[in-house]
Amino acid sequence: MSPRIFCLHLKKILVLATAVIMAIAAYLFLGPRFSFLVLEIPETGEIVWAAPLSHDEHFQLRYIHSVDLLPVYETYTGDNMQLVLVETRFRSWGAGLGYMNEGVLSGENGWTVIKAMQRQVGVVSLRVGTIAEHTLLYRGKEIRLRDYVPAQTLVHIRLRKIFPHTHLWREEKT
Repeated sequence: MSPRIFCLHLKKILVLATAVIMAIAAYLFLGPRFSFLVLEIPETGEIVWAAPLSHDEHFQLRYIHSVDLLPVYETYTGDNMQLVLVETRFRSWGAGLGYMNEGVLSGENGWTVIKAMQRQVGVVSLRVGTIAEHTLLYRGKEIRLRDYVPAQTLVHIRLRKIFPHTHLWREEKT
């Protein structure tokens, strides 16, 4: 093979390789983003846990109320990248657990339940408790927040648009 033909083949290979690399880079940085439920440290913006949340999918935040030491369940969904509280259930009326004429109030097997709330909360901001045992109930799994951050850490539970490849390095501990 003559040097001239070799150079032509080499140029074609380099152009093709450059095009492939640019296409991959464009997909990774400009490609589709998906809605993820994230646990984020607002001071640094670090996402310590993330998992996809489909349209109309629900998850729960479970915690132990600090006064009566009984469990509370808050059920959320997402709407336009904002969290929406749709249901609350608790055993005993305690501080912060009032009924504010939103949703349907009922009793079910010893639980007080408020359904159909549709309270736009956007972001759930909380300090991870030592007694509260804040836990996300997501797709049949329990994600204990203290497994991801120390007690008393301020965290945000929110929805974020995330490129699929950025989630690959954040292994779920579920």
